[in-house]
Amino acid sequence: MSIQRIFNVISEKDYKEHSQKARKIVEKANSILRKPRELNERKMFWVYRVLGKDAELKIPKKHINDFQFLIMHILKKPKENRFADLRSYYKLKEETIENLKFLLFPDKFPPGGYNEKLKKYGVEFYNPQVILKRLDFKDFIDLYALITYIPLDVKTPFVQDLIDEILSIDPIDTKISLYKKIKEIFKSLGPYEKQMVELQLKNISYYHYRLMSKGSIKGVIIDGSNVVRYNDQESIVRLVDLLDNLYIENMTFFPAIIVFDKNIEYVLKSEDDKDILKRMSEKKRIYFESPADELIVHFSNKLGYYMISQDKFSEYRFDKDKLLELRRFVDE
Repeated sequence: MSIQRIFNVISEKDYKEHSQKARKIVEKANSILRKPRELNERKMFWVYRVLGKDAELKIPKKHINDFQFLIMHILKKPKENRFADLRSYYKLKEETIENLKFLLFPDKFPPGGYNEKLKKYGVEFYNPQVILKRLDFKDFIDLYALITYIPLDVKTPFVQDLIDEILSIDPIDTKISLYKKIKEIFKSLGPYEKQMVELQLKNISYYHYRLMSKGSIKGVIIDGSNVVRYNDQESIVRLVDLLDNLYIENMTFFPAIIVFDKNIEYVLKSEDDKDILKRMSEKKRIYFESPADELIVHFSNKLGYYMISQDKFSEYRFDKDKLLELRRFVDE
């Protein structure tokens, strides 16, 4: 492979779509990280998508205020010793710190380990600025997109089929046995194939990436009507978004059961929302009950599942640790 090979890859339609998604992720994570006072555990997931597993494993073990302080310290004066302080505090790998520099200043620093990752193209650059010039890249986000892309001639039909199978997992419809089968296939992959799959999933669906890469998978019951009414929005869009974000710091959720009040159709204002509800109601794990609270708590007690709701269910007996507030799943 060569520089010409990279130009050929960049011209692929799949690459252009990948590049747009990669830029969106990095720019979102950058905007979040540059407002350290507003950081919370939920927003940190955007940061981990770029920093990698090392950061996702180690940073949450300490209070987020510590991370906020260290990032504010760096932004005030981005000196090497301040990056070193953060690395020492969390015992992070050098590549993770390089990724942090890139994420904070993508016009100045390349992503960590870029030269090693460029070897799949048969090239090596000793000056990262040369990459921008030779490949006519806008900034190092373009380089990040390149090193996280799996060229079409490298993907095997088996790997692509597996990615498609993983992305087809629907928390309210896919059988538990099928999910377990897909995960076993993923776990049986060699290191290189597994890395290819994870790179693709990170760019497409972080939820599905966590379904494969995380060990703590728990069932959950969603208070559908409560989510629809969140912040008096009376919209099903929040619920649709939630199904793509069923994870918190130490857990990912599958399967999911949604319980609506029987009058939910009359709560929804738009015809589009009512159409979404109709299609959703055809899925396996959707229930309509009044009062919904009673069935939600019943399922939680019987199955040992967690619950997502802003309601306190104070009139019912259940494991209080199983009740999760919706705000923990929202990027706000």
